[in-house]
Amino acid sequence: MIESIYPPKLPEWLSSGGEDFEVVLASEAVYVRNIDGKAFPNRLNEMELKDFRRSLVGNIENTLRAFKLWETDILRSEDRRFFVERFSAPVEILERPIGAALFLSEDESKWLGLNTSDHLQFRVAKGGSDIETAYRNARIIEESLENEVPFAYSSRYGFLTSRPTECGTALVLRFYVHIPGVIFTDGFINLRDKLLKSGTVLRPLNDESLSSEGHIFIVHTAHTLGIDEEELLGSAQEMLDEIIQMEYEARADIMSKARSQIENKIMRGIGILTHARIIAKREGYALANALRLGAAESIIGDAIDILSATELYFVGQPVHLARLTGEGDELTADTNRAELFRSYLKQGD
Repeated sequence: MIESIYPPKLPEWLSSGGEDFEVVLASEAVYVRNIDGKAFPNRLNEMELKDFRRSLVGNIENTLRAFKLWETDILRSEDRRFFVERFSAPVEILERPIGAALFLSEDESKWLGLNTSDHLQFRVAKGGSDIETAYRNARIIEESLENEVPFAYSSRYGFLTSRPTECGTALVLRFYVHIPGVIFTDGFINLRDKLLKSGTVLRPLNDESLSSEGHIFIVHTAHTLGIDEEELLGSAQEMLDEIIQMEYEARADIMSKARSQIENKIMRGIGILTHARIIAKREGYALANALRLGAAESIIGDAIDILSATELYFVGQPVHLARLTGEGDELTADTNRAELFRSYLKQGD
């Protein structure tokens, strides 16, 4: 049912790429809000969650009338995982099978999670590094919702959230970055520590093997208390620009000093994809990483473009893969992954 509405491939909002897409897959603005006088979701039992959900849906559905509503009670765990795999739901929805809900826009660039870790989490995303547009559009939703429900707010702590670090503006600016250059030049620790000093977190994705093998990480603002939204936006943009510059410089460095080794690694990846009959998940991420870098650096010609290489990250994930090729044990999944990945190379023939 889910896959007939949302095909298991690159989400529509991400399929057109964006500015600095070689480094930044996506930029997200996420607001967290709670309802005044109501306990956080983790303090409510299942019946209370359902009742509260019914009330909230009735209050906010006018603002979200163009969104499709999915109540978690009717979603299988695989359905919830499918949404999380494609960045179309908050990861907390995995822990809330009863009493939560997901509002999702048609192109999946906007979602609102209801009764997850907080009463409301809503996200607007843009492909590439356009965080300002994501923020401005999220701000419009926030203002509309504020007219419909009373947000929990403290004159001392700002907007109240279940995580103390998110109090204040309760706005998180988040980026998905592909940084093989930084990894290959052993700059990850320096980058992580530098960002921490500026109040920014660089961390693995929830599927850590995607980060370790695929070189895709999440960067997000860490503190919002006492910080104006425009100030937060400005510092996040400055930080992102620095990451982009660092990654481009690292790529230029390795391509000037070790181009033959990098080309060999990437072309070996193409050879594996062309001939392998079994590809495990972690290896799939590593191959997607090699192909994405090869496409960005014009190493692999027309064998595959950067959008198709990016899509390999999505379709190689467990639920996406199962919905494209059928259910099976681990060996069957690894065999299906190899066949699916080969089909992507054939598209570039």
